[in-house]
This record gives sequence, structure tokens and C-alpha cells, in this order.
Amino acid sequence: MPLRGLLCFLALATAGGASAEDGRLAKARDMILSLYPESCDADLAADFEGLEDVAYDVLWQEKDWDGAPIKREGTLFEINCYLAAYNIVVAYVFAPNEDAAEAMLPVSFAVPAFTLDYADDDIDQTKLAAPPKVNGFSAETLLVNPSFDPETNTITSFAKWRGLGDDYSSGKWTLENGRFVLKHFVIDPIYEANLEDPSEELIETNFVLYDAAGN
Repeated sequence: MPLRGLLCFLALATAGGASAEDGRLAKARDMILSLYPESCDADLAADFEGLEDVAYDVLWQEKDWDGAPIKREGTLFEINCYLAAYNIVVAYVFAPNEDAAEAMLPVSFAVPAFTLDYADDDIDQTKLAAPPKVNGFSAETLLVNPSFDPETNTITSFAKWRGLGDDYSSGKWTLENGRFVLKHFVIDPIYEANLEDPSEELIETNFVLYDAAGN
């Protein structure tokens, strides 16, 4: 094939792949918009530069029924839903087989349900009467300020409870056997910025509500 013809072929092939990927990304976005019409802004990416949706190629390994390793691949779609004063809310759609668009499903994330009890004399919300109590788990489909690490197949969230970020909740979920599994969840319910001169110990205080390693 002449060089010019080869270059044209490669350009068309690349354009076709990009078009197909854009189509799947658009389908994932349409799915999220239909599921959460009150929570997701259809014009977010157009209104704010840098908030475009993203598709990640993902690879992971499973075991066959006889224990033999199997390599799997798929696509994770990151769909930006809405922007608040200091948080961005994101949904994820996962297609375990990258060639099967009909297999797209929104990702659910296990999170601890907990209660907080501040001390009666605490007007600054810097003292707890008791450690946070986990009373179960729930599932969330929208994460706050998340990021995806393709090297570890891990999604990490960081939800600021207010703009200063001195109080927050943060979770980590790793892709295992085609599902995102909760590995770690921590909260900082101490509003130390309410104090004029908080101690370093108070600043560093947080509570691990779940850790898969058991630490």
C-alpha cells in the first residue's frame, strides 16, 4: 500500500475508534442523566472547562473455576454530575466487556452508615462524647471529589464537609472480580478551624470507620 494510502487508512481507523469511544461515553452520560435528573447537570462540561467526562481502559485478573488466572478488560466511565462551592459530585459507569455497550451499569459504592455524638458543652464541634458509631452500611452511586488511579484500579473520594476542609470523609474502593470493593473509609468530624489555636493532635484527629486489612 502506498505511504499516502496507509496514512489515510490509519487516520480513518483512529477516527473510527475515537468516534466509537465518544459514543459509548455519551451513552454512559445519558444513563446517569436519566437516573439522576435532579442531581446531574447536563450542561456541566460545556459550562466549565476541564470537567469533561472521561473513559478509562481497565485491566484486572480473576480466577477461573479451576483456579486458573484469567485476564479481564473493560471500561470505566467517569461522569461529572454537578459542581458545588467546594465539591464536585461524580458518578461512574462500568462496562466489564469493552465491546458490549449494553453491559454498562452504574457503579455502587459501599459506605459505612454512622452516627456522631458531640459533647454537650461543645459549641465548636471539636469534642466528641464518644467515638463515631458504625451502625451498618449503605450504597452510594454518587461520589464527592473522587479520583481514579488506573495503576491500582482504585477510586478515592474526599468529601469536604465545609470549604475549609478541616472536616471530611474519604473512601477507597478497588476493582476486584469486576466490582469495586470498599477497602478503607475514614472521617474527620472535628471542626478544629473553629478554634483560634488548635493543637496538632486535634488537627490530626480522624476515625477509621472501615479498613479491609483490619488495622
